[in-house]
Amino acid sequence: MVKRRKLHSTFSSVQETVVFDSGTSRTSRANLSKIRQDRLTFEQENQALHQGLLGCSPLQPTIAVSLHCLELYHQIRRRKPSFSIQAMVKVLCALHNTFFQSFRDQFAIAFDAYLCILRGVKAFVDEALQRDVANWRMLHACPPCNFKQPNEPLLYPACLDSIDGNNSLKRVNGSGHADERVFDSSYLIPPVDVEVFKDDVRLRPGTRAATDNAGASNSEHLHVESSCTENWKAANTVSEKTIDVFDQTGVFISACRHGIIQTLVEMRWSGELAKYALATTNKLIDVYGSDGVTGYDIGCSFTKTAAASSIAAKVKSHNHRFVVNSFHGHAHNRRCQLQFHTLYQQGLGIEDLETCERVFSGSNAVAPVIRHASYFHWLQFIDLHFDQWDQDRYQELSQFLYRNYKQALDIINNLTPVVEELKIQLKIVDTDFEHWNIEELEYLESLSMEQEYDPQKIAYAEALQSLTKAEAEYGGVTSNSGLRKPAQAVTKVREAERQAMHHKLLLSMNVVLDLERRLSVETRWTPNDVEYQQASAYLTNRRFVRAVEQLEGLVVQRLFELAKSNLAGTGYKMRQHISNAITRRSTAIRNALERYNHLAPLQTPPRDVLKFSEVASYAWLGEFELLKHSRSNMLDKPWAVKSNREVAAKYFRIVRAREEIHRLNIEIARLQKWVDTEDAHMLEVSTALAMTNPVLAREIQWRYEEHRHVNNLHRVRLEAVYNLAGYSGAPVEQGTCGARGIEEY
Repeated sequence: MVKRRKLHSTFSSVQETVVFDSGTSRTSRANLSKIRQDRLTFEQENQALHQGLLGCSPLQPTIAVSLHCLELYHQIRRRKPSFSIQAMVKVLCALHNTFFQSFRDQFAIAFDAYLCILRGVKAFVDEALQRDVANWRMLHACPPCNFKQPNEPLLYPACLDSIDGNNSLKRVNGSGHADERVFDSSYLIPPVDVEVFKDDVRLRPGTRAATDNAGASNSEHLHVESSCTENWKAANTVSEKTIDVFDQTGVFISACRHGIIQTLVEMRWSGELAKYALATTNKLIDVYGSDGVTGYDIGCSFTKTAAASSIAAKVKSHNHRFVVNSFHGHAHNRRCQLQFHTLYQQGLGIEDLETCERVFSGSNAVAPVIRHASYFHWLQFIDLHFDQWDQDRYQELSQFLYRNYKQALDIINNLTPVVEELKIQLKIVDTDFEHWNIEELEYLESLSMEQEYDPQKIAYAEALQSLTKAEAEYGGVTSNSGLRKPAQAVTKVREAERQAMHHKLLLSMNVVLDLERRLSVETRWTPNDVEYQQASAYLTNRRFVRAVEQLEGLVVQRLFELAKSNLAGTGYKMRQHISNAITRRSTAIRNALERYNHLAPLQTPPRDVLKFSEVASYAWLGEFELLKHSRSNMLDKPWAVKSNREVAAKYFRIVRAREEIHRLNIEIARLQKWVDTEDAHMLEVSTALAMTNPVLAREIQWRYEEHRHVNNLHRVRLEAVYNLAGYSGAPVEQGTCGARGIEEY
């Protein structure tokens, strides 16, 4: 018995069909042999499939779902990853006026089978199009990155990508343990290739390992530490409870600068370990070759990690470099920025290399529906989301090129006159900017090699200051306490205050005496002694440095909270919590700024007081490092002058914008050639198979029409790039897709 219901709604083209086998048909087959019964069942299944129905069981299905319905959910799940199977079944059962719970598992089985069929069809298509070779997707998914043309200008870096980990895509340990299927994903780097690097990195002498997680070796934990990576330790730390509860604790990915996913690594029973980044780097070098640059939020320390690993020789011979992403780089110290920030790296253009953050903003929507899934479903739905993500990014490639070209031209046109005028006023030339960076880096490196002042002498000077303050406070209490008056006139409150001050005075005296014994001081220091003055000056500067560091930390935290508040997938309660935290952080920043402004004039030489509007900007974070040092010889340097630093930042933006134009000219030519080549190749294969394999030919023809539509959008947008006033690329023959404006696409 077949029950059909035509939906008269916005989904009127979709037929939800539920098929029930009647008892009579099952009884009539009871006397057949098992072989004949299986053959009959197989024929029945094929017949149902030809009618557009897919059974929920391979043998004797009692329920079948129409292919139209499965394709509808397939497209919904691609565009809305958080729309679960249970939600879809509830919708269908509401339309059929039946109880949903009994159909959830059957629909899931049918959907798995449907996705398996689609993967099989894609495999036949890839074989016909000769796309079934190893790493074909990585080498061709992003034409602007990899579709190199003969005689094109030299491009360095040859490839720009970013890597990072994310702990949203967790999976509870033991979920779906009965499902032993293995999903084959073209994104996934096999765990066996990752475990090669498990004991690869050894900590250098003097470095400190993170807390051991779940028995993992110390060498496995996140990279050699440096001061500028402290901001990311909390974000990368995974608690023991998380490790106990979850099997997969997240994913580690790489993506090109256009947003297309390259690789995926599953993080298991751990946080973001060095082995994940090393395995990803190894894969990128094997596939893309030499002269690549990878952005990583801790690219500074990971450079040392890679240099101490088993792939150190490969990284060096292929001239592969690591830099710090633009946004994350502002929270690193100034010395790190000069060496690793994208603004100061040759050839990077205006690329910020924050691609992974955008990817995770989208993939976070997958997390709720795979948290309790089997490993097969966990990977299947991540793969499905990334596949759709790549299709969307491919469709936006020409828009990316167009917008970046306009942005680069705007930077050049708007900043060049300003910089040229300032160069004349300040009497500087272009070479000065590069020289200033080198000189500033040398100065900051020299600071790290200086020895600290004797800590015991500092403690002694600080104890003397505390003693002087305690004597003054005690004297003030006793002089006004009315000791020469009758005892009954002295209040209990005043007497308690006097006793407290006396106790504090005795304690300060004991500390001073103890330090004098340790330092063998025979004559107590006085404010006129040279040693006391040196130690006192150091103490004043140290308090100032601590005030600067506190102010810097609060600004960094506020910056991260502002970024988190705009992240897709952040719930209402979390947004409220973050909003309150931002308000509290702003108040804390004002208090810290007040302490800083109190200490700034006391420095030698005096430092300028700051305004809240200045320090609240993320672009100002790089200046904190210079504030910590109040040497007069440093303040006389041209690179320490605020006006010079501002014009230098504008100059480097112009340089990067010109590099972006050069890169875009090459990427535009690659994309233009790709859309023409792909259309011609797919049409040629489809035509060649029309006689020998018409079914496969029709499938390829359908895919050709789909790609042709997207490629036509690229042609229109590329024409808009060619028509830009500042376009400097090679002349390209105009397309024939019409004269509609770029705004329509």
